[in-house]
Amino acid sequence: MKAELELRHLRVFAAVVEAGTYTRAARALGLSQSTVSETLGALERALGVPVFRTPGRGTALTASGEILLAHARRMSALTDELVTALAEAATQTKATLAISAVESVSAYVLPSRLAALRARWPAVRAEVVIGSCPAIRERVAAGQSDLGLVLEAETSRGTGAVLARARLLVLAAPSHPLAGRGADAEELRRSDFYMCDAAGDYHQALRQLFDTAQMKAPRMQPMGTIEGVKRGILAGGAALGLLPEHAVEAELREGVLAEVRTSPALPRVVLRAVRPPRAPRSSVVDALLASLRGSPGRGLQLTAQPLPSGDPRRSRSSP
Repeated sequence: MKAELELRHLRVFAAVVEAGTYTRAARALGLSQSTVSETLGALERALGVPVFRTPGRGTALTASGEILLAHARRMSALTDELVTALAEAATQTKATLAISAVESVSAYVLPSRLAALRARWPAVRAEVVIGSCPAIRERVAAGQSDLGLVLEAETSRGTGAVLARARLLVLAAPSHPLAGRGADAEELRRSDFYMCDAAGDYHQALRQLFDTAQMKAPRMQPMGTIEGVKRGILAGGAALGLLPEHAVEAELREGVLAEVRTSPALPRVVLRAVRPPRAPRSSVVDALLASLRGSPGRGLQLTAQPLPSGDPRRSRSSP
């Protein structure tokens, strides 16, 4: 290559090929025909090879010209993407992101992710509303939320991209006879179970365990919130609780609560991202979703995940 190749060279070259003549290309670009000819001459000097079979007279391409055209179109598309991404980033620096999430995700997973999001986009304001999975889906469908985060049974047919899988754990106070050991359905059914709400996928998961064992499920008592379940377990001593693992990581690590290993294991739940129909691409939303994606082995973790630093276009409860 004898001289520096410029984007304007490629833009004019592609325009000539698409227009079919220098005259029509010049008109489409708002340039004079002489400027188009001079630009193509500079292009061939920069490349050191001819790109048209009959320079200055036709638009039949040489083999080099065919190769150049494919790359010129790709570079033009990338340039357009860059301009769009920069414009989007500029408008999103003062955006408000409306999120509807289940309680366990809102309280135990989102805070670290949103802190990392604010570090990258300081002017972005996130508003989080807690709700059940059906309520979250309704809010998103109505355009009241830019993003919904639901935890549903892995076997459910709900819409939305699966970001991560989470374990459901049976929990006990450290003094409970089943604390830290395995238990079958017969042993489990002797205790009451504290749950966050009166119905939902967690109830179905627990009932499935007892249905498999052909036993009647134990009494399930709704406590209203995750904190209510934890305090109920510790206050009563004899009851068990059912919560997702990411909501009790700290208590398990510190020995405040203990896991009861079930046989068979409880089915997993999946974290799904629900977006409004025909929602436009958002750098902020894409970055948040990327930080929520868990590995198959580790599942949904509480620790903050770094936001992607590449293409800015990729980075608005059942408990």
